[in-house]
Amino acid sequence: MQKKLIALSIHLFTAIGVLLAFWSLLLIVQGELQKSLFVLAFAVIIDSLDGTLAREANVSTHAPSIDGALMDNITDYINWVFIPVFWAYTFMDLHFLVGSAILMTSLFGFSHKQAKTDDDFFRGFPSYWKFVIFYLYLLGIDGWIANSILLILSILVLVPVKLIYPSRTPDWRKTTILLSIPYLIMIFIMLYLLKDTPFWFILASFYYPVYYVIISFVANNKKVLA
Repeated sequence: MQKKLIALSIHLFTAIGVLLAFWSLLLIVQGELQKSLFVLAFAVIIDSLDGTLAREANVSTHAPSIDGALMDNITDYINWVFIPVFWAYTFMDLHFLVGSAILMTSLFGFSHKQAKTDDDFFRGFPSYWKFVIFYLYLLGIDGWIANSILLILSILVLVPVKLIYPSRTPDWRKTTILLSIPYLIMIFIMLYLLKDTPFWFILASFYYPVYYVIISFVANNKKVLA
């Protein structure tokens, strides 16, 4: 019974993500640009923890009637795709057709049976729209340039490239997680400063996205050569 309660509590923890999405949506409608971003950032923290907790607690065994993976995908799509697109449409010059492309390709991406591959990779661009849109906003990139970048990335969602799944990758997992901690701290600092964030600080924060792409490339080559 205790293990079942723990498993159910972890599912409840995952479900909080959809409440944060709803809260963020309300803040966007009210014009609260910064507060809505902070709420989305807290949703990232939940998403970074719930999968590991679920595996440690073996929730599929102790709460088999609830599909935790499906719940996670639903909350992820809302928090990582729908709300960021709505935010960009509200506060940035996001074209309706580009936003529609992001929503559609990401939906197909999430629905793919190998969206998370058997060897623990993401298939295609893993819908990190929160970060992409946030950086475009901070750097003042808008108009056709921003729309072009977002459109290209929406196409890459469907391209079968493989990027590491940070909390599951068998190689460099500890390093990846350790490097993500100062990165998240930097994200919260940038959320607080927004347009007052020094340019050098924004550039410094790119250490993690660059590391992420390089490690994904190295991990892919390692599997090819194995």
